[in-house]
Amino acid sequence: MRNLIRVAAYFTFLTGAAVAQPPLIYNRSIYNAASFIPAGVPSGTIAQGSIFSIFGTRLGPTSSVTASSFPLGNTLGGVSINIIQGATSMPAIPVYVSGGQINAIMPSTAPLGMVSVQVAFNNLKSNMAPVQIASSEVGVFTATGTGIGEGVLWNFISQKSQPVNSPTITAKPGQVITLWATGLGPVPYADNIPPTAGNLPVQVQVFVGGQPAGVQYSGRSSCCAGVDQLVFTVPNNAPSGCWVPVYVKTAGANLSNFVTIAINPSGATCTTDVLPQVTTAFIKGQTLGEAIVTRTTTRHDIGTIAPVDVTSDYHVSFAFEPPVTPFPFNPALAFPPSGTCTAYMHASDLLDGRAGSPPLPGIVPTTMPLDVGPPFMLTGPNGTKTLSAGFFSATAGFLGGLISNNILPSSLFLDPGSYTLRGFGGTEVGSFTTNFTIPQPLNWTNRLQTNLVPRAQPLTISWTGGDTSQVVSIIGFGDDLPTNSSTAFVCIAPPGATSFTVPTDILSTLPAGRPNPLQSKDVIYLLTLSGSSLKPINATGLDVGLTSYYSIIGKTVYWQ
Repeated sequence: MRNLIRVAAYFTFLTGAAVAQPPLIYNRSIYNAASFIPAGVPSGTIAQGSIFSIFGTRLGPTSSVTASSFPLGNTLGGVSINIIQGATSMPAIPVYVSGGQINAIMPSTAPLGMVSVQVAFNNLKSNMAPVQIASSEVGVFTATGTGIGEGVLWNFISQKSQPVNSPTITAKPGQVITLWATGLGPVPYADNIPPTAGNLPVQVQVFVGGQPAGVQYSGRSSCCAGVDQLVFTVPNNAPSGCWVPVYVKTAGANLSNFVTIAINPSGATCTTDVLPQVTTAFIKGQTLGEAIVTRTTTRHDIGTIAPVDVTSDYHVSFAFEPPVTPFPFNPALAFPPSGTCTAYMHASDLLDGRAGSPPLPGIVPTTMPLDVGPPFMLTGPNGTKTLSAGFFSATAGFLGGLISNNILPSSLFLDPGSYTLRGFGGTEVGSFTTNFTIPQPLNWTNRLQTNLVPRAQPLTISWTGGDTSQVVSIIGFGDDLPTNSSTAFVCIAPPGATSFTVPTDILSTLPAGRPNPLQSKDVIYLLTLSGSSLKPINATGLDVGLTSYYSIIGKTVYWQ
């Protein structure tokens, strides 16, 4: 009986402890509420006076509560937040609270530098979470709420007509745009009262497709505490496109997340100059299929005893019907215009291809793949391969490889020459036969001289060869493993170019390499889409179908 009493008492204690568990802020889970840039990259600080998001568990009530009137209070739904630096402690202002997320305003008087954030809910205090506070660090709101893709940008037509920019509601060069953001910096009045209109005393620059835009206003919105508006004019020399990159730069150094704006001089639905048939189908929600083969050759010479070249051949094919949405965006299909660059900053290791590693938002289709039937057959100079193996929404697999200084023989398959792709048809996509050509590879001429790359200087990549109608892009990755933070940039070279210079603003978004090179994964890829490989797949059930060959030449680097 005595043991039963002890067991019952212990069970009661555990039950009570579970009910009384304090809030928990997840590790590295405090972000600017618009950009969601992680702390491990240069733009991952929280600005004074900005709205920031906290993610965790048991942070607040199970039913969310939103602040609805001024003056805003220091407590909302039983939740309060303290900002602590040494002996200094001050409250942040909650504007949205729930069990898993809090949005709050960082006080304009918050101390600069590293602080600790602590949440209290129903008098139970959370763990301390570190955050770096800056005077300005803009995050631009996006239409999908993920920090990438179409920005919340209003096309100004008149005071009563300011539609949200989208691929079907485009802006024209010379048009005035209102950009919504948070993080311009502190205000000289209380953060819990209706904001006062007026430019804030911080240098502000806006870039559209790499071109500087004229800024007419940069200050708080009169609607909402912590919310900023930037009014600018689309440059007359801004490129056209569906996903033209836009970013904000404050104090001459601090870059926002990169968002997109759709520009068309005629005001009609946007068009793109890279794979226009694919992007048009994506925007319209037409059935879309692509069969891709690629050869990747990467030289590994950072953090290695001796240089190693790894060459691999792969195939990827997919067929799906994208949903029709006002703001279609997929990082794998939403190409920036030729001659421009964009960047993605994300809380994950973007070079980790293992299952479960968070990809960029929007990259995985949300609709079921179309049934294309049995695996495709690919025939070329080295014989025939069955393109089997797959994962959700796509079929992908390894075709062969070669490692330098290795005793194993080469099993490479995708040598230059003529190829035939056969599909046998399924319930939704019919059979087809398509012929295409893989050309001689492009030569990255200054590849071996690209080792230590200063992020404060422009980077020029040069090449020769390939085919006449190729599309060349430069893709860079900087992965900071200790903080699980990454930046990836994409630049599309103009048609016919033999070199491209990556601007310093783009390079500055990358995390610096660690003293221990094994704690960073830094690499540049020169990716070429061969024009001679772009052949139509004429199959019932597909509005647009294409074959394509990508040559990917990689080089490990060290971002200084």
